[in-house]
Amino acid sequence: MTGKKMLDMILLGVMILTTLAVIGLFYYTEKVYKRPPIDEKKEKEALLKDNDPKALPAFYKLDKMTVSLVPKDANGNQRMRYVELEIHLVLFKSEDAGIIKTYQPVVYDKIILIASKMGADELNSLTGKILLEDRLKKEINKSLGKPVVKSIFFSRYIIQ
Repeated sequence: MTGKKMLDMILLGVMILTTLAVIGLFYYTEKVYKRPPIDEKKEKEALLKDNDPKALPAFYKLDKMTVSLVPKDANGNQRMRYVELEIHLVLFKSEDAGIIKTYQPVVYDKIILIASKMGADELNSLTGKILLEDRLKKEINKSLGKPVVKSIFFSRYIIQ
């Protein structure tokens, strides 16, 4: 230890007390303490009472659409490619669904404009899909003038 007898005795005493406290705590939690039984009715009522409908995300489903992509092939192949999308917008507030419905042509225009500029090889990767989602979210919120779309889910994402 340190070489000083008094300091060594104090340190040894502190270590012994700490060890006994941990053993006592373990014994209490495993042998002595018993959890109260769960009352399912009471828990269900508390859950239903605390449920805030505003806490649940609001979704807005857009119609299925097919977008032609710019032919960007590394091999020089100029074949037309398409992406078929079905998009669900996650909104910040459920009241914003009316804004999306009103400006639906603008939303579709942004989707077509952004997706058509990306190549099939780019969209076929996971990073391309995340990039498309990020660009769509930014442009839709920018065109609506306020943050409305929190996130975007693709329920259909097929590249042909």
